[in-house]
Amino acid sequence: MESKKEHSNNGQAQLDYKQLADAVYYRKSTRNYADTAVDILQADGDLVKAFGLISLCPNLKTAVRVLQSHEVNNKKAKYCIGFFSEDKPFAPENIGFVGQLLDLHLQSKGVATCWWGMKKPKKEFKRDGELNCLITMMAGRGKEEQSRQYPNDFRRKKAADIVVYGDFLDDKLVEAVRLAPSAVNRQPWLIGKDGNRYNFYLKNSLSPLDLIIGDMRRIDLGIALAHLFVAAKADGYGVEFDFKGNDSGGNKFIAGVKVRK
Repeated sequence: MESKKEHSNNGQAQLDYKQLADAVYYRKSTRNYADTAVDILQADGDLVKAFGLISLCPNLKTAVRVLQSHEVNNKKAKYCIGFFSEDKPFAPENIGFVGQLLDLHLQSKGVATCWWGMKKPKKEFKRDGELNCLITMMAGRGKEEQSRQYPNDFRRKKAADIVVYGDFLDDKLVEAVRLAPSAVNRQPWLIGKDGNRYNFYLKNSLSPLDLIIGDMRRIDLGIALAHLFVAAKADGYGVEFDFKGNDSGGNKFIAGVKVRK
């Protein structure tokens, strides 16, 4: 896949990257929801356009929408959001990236969320034309505290455990990646830092749990990339992605991210 520079939103809504970057440090996955309407989730249509979400891979067709009650068995939250994509390479990473931008945007507006990896629409609604639903997200008003305190409320690996080469001390972008959510908190990403370039790898694992999680680990890599992206944009950096690189120590190369002033 070719290198991808940032692309325009083509006149649609714009994300506030400072608000999104702030949300990285207090976002929390919520599992208990009130039956309360949320105005910004009431509208029909594609949430990508509604909120100005950006794709990691703009050439991939995606759609993000609130699923209707007849499409999904959902008794846990007021809303269930479906993430649909073409069946092509990098689809899971792209959906993770787009979905985490939405997650941070909603949390910055006081809306509780939680990735719902094992929940899919009913069989007849798993596809939307040529697009397949890869994952869903719960959303709504939480019954519990919707934010947490940094750093004590985060259970995450240390930076030294996710950086395989390069200097990571006092690196705000690495810290943003470290705080990213992942399926059953497995945190499957590794980072190699080469100057102003961050190489992302999917950690090699034969753990039975990781084998069960499967492609959700690649969605997790997209989530981690989104955290670096919003942290860089909030600090005024330009960001460029590319998808060509070598594996490292048996760990699969996923993407390179170059940041520049």
